[in-house]
Amino acid sequence: MKVYLFLATVALSLLACSSVSSTNSSKANYSKAGPVKKERERDENLYIPIDMPDICQNIDFNANKDMQKDCGVKPISQSAYNNSPKQRYLVAPGQASLVKTGDKIEILFPNTDPLALKASLLRGVEFDESKRLSKIQNTMDYKEFFNERRERLKLFKLKINSDTKPIVENEICFKVPEIKGDTRITSASTAPMKMELLTCEAFNKFVKKYAK
Repeated sequence: MKVYLFLATVALSLLACSSVSSTNSSKANYSKAGPVKKERERDENLYIPIDMPDICQNIDFNANKDMQKDCGVKPISQSAYNNSPKQRYLVAPGQASLVKTGDKIEILFPNTDPLALKASLLRGVEFDESKRLSKIQNTMDYKEFFNERRERLKLFKLKINSDTKPIVENEICFKVPEIKGDTRITSASTAPMKMELLTCEAFNKFVKKYAK
């Protein structure tokens, strides 16, 4: 009888040790390979053209790598990425955008030459990759009238909101140049237009004096 009790005690001891060992092993495995979220792979640095077709403009190319080749997107080195164009589209006018390359910022309107802007005119507007897919919220105020010399003036003001909080409302004003010559017999109608910068103080004076 004593022998049976002895064997039973040994069996229980071994079972307890096995249970503890299994628990510790499980904890070790859990800490090493447990449900820890897999860290997202670092996004590639990409060269993204500024003249992509509409179908390519709202794509996250790191998440949709199969679209990179079709849209002319290519991986580039960090040093080249720092000097590659970063583009943000405006709400108005349609297809207008801001392009930052290094320290230089330009505004692009459809069928116009790029127009350089001072960085001070765009306070709080960001150009990092996380902002590329979000359009800049802005408004456009277009005015057209004749001055006392019967010259037609076409002016507009853009109010561009910053990405920062509180929101900064940047104002930039422009003059649309008149096309010279007879467009029926010249290439003026197809050549890119050269938009002109105008101070917003001058814009306000013109509107006050001539607009009805």
